[in-house]
Amino acid sequence: MCNYCRFIGKEIHGKAIKPNEFKKTAGYIEPKNYRDYLDLFILKNENDDKAGLMIDNGNGYRFIDIDYCPFCGRKLNEKLENKDEI
Repeated sequence: MCNYCRFIGKEIHGKAIKPNEFKKTAGYIEPKNYRDYLDLFILKNENDDKAGLMIDNGNGYRFIDIDYCPFCGRKLNEKLENKDEI
């Protein structure tokens, strides 16, 4: 299990994924006055059927259903029973 899909009680709430942590693309030069408001989270409530990738771009949230963690590959849509890992 990785920090991005860790359990907190019976829910999955992963570490925020910040774009400034991404590997730089070759040849891309970021403008000096550019500020990126994008935040990503992997979330799943104990009542949810599927885990999701929550995308916040500063203007609102979008939610995409996912089956596996994109970082460690763990299956995320199993029933959350007696998970107490943090």
